[in-house]
Amino acid sequence: MSIRGLYGIIDNTPVPERSHPWLAEQLLAGGTRILQLRMKGADPSRVLEVARHLLALKERYAFTFILNDDLELAQVLATDGYHGGKEDPALALSRKSLGAKRVIGYSAHSLEEALEAERQGADYVAFGAIFPSPLKGPGHPVQGVDKLREVVEALTVPVVAIGGITRDNVQSVLATGVASIALISALVGAPHPRQEAEYYGRFFAP
Repeated sequence: MSIRGLYGIIDNTPVPERSHPWLAEQLLAGGTRILQLRMKGADPSRVLEVARHLLALKERYAFTFILNDDLELAQVLATDGYHGGKEDPALALSRKSLGAKRVIGYSAHSLEEALEAERQGADYVAFGAIFPSPLKGPGHPVQGVDKLREVVEALTVPVVAIGGITRDNVQSVLATGVASIALISALVGAPHPRQEAEYYGRFFAP
């Protein structure tokens, strides 16, 4: 499974009136081929229910499905992958739990952390926030494109840029050579998520 292109994160925090399955289908119809389900703080039974809805979409769409945070649930559901960070189980434990064939991603906030994640076996590293993000508090570090370029040049695994990416700044992000861009608010909060996915996805067209 290749981590390249538009990486859509299904998190309805900015738009609670929109369901996770509806958002997922909109992005998939728009050509998104990597989806992560992100439901921080939700009851595990609710995450399980939603994850099953998203997995059922594989009957109609070809995509890589990654679950955020819940390693145990990722193992039970046999998702395509799992995404964690420094507050989640160690990468070695994640790999032992999920095996060699499933994708494991890691959120890093410095070059040193990104390099360590690669050393410990992450299949890709998400780096950010590149710009101020509406889903992060004012104290969350903003990395900028120069630091992003350093990470891209230093790592051999794919780097996913995340945080505050919009139509106004996406070109500067792509210029760093990132394999993928991960979007939340720019997609799920758009008036027409499907069309927005089509817009960003075209930057990665063959």
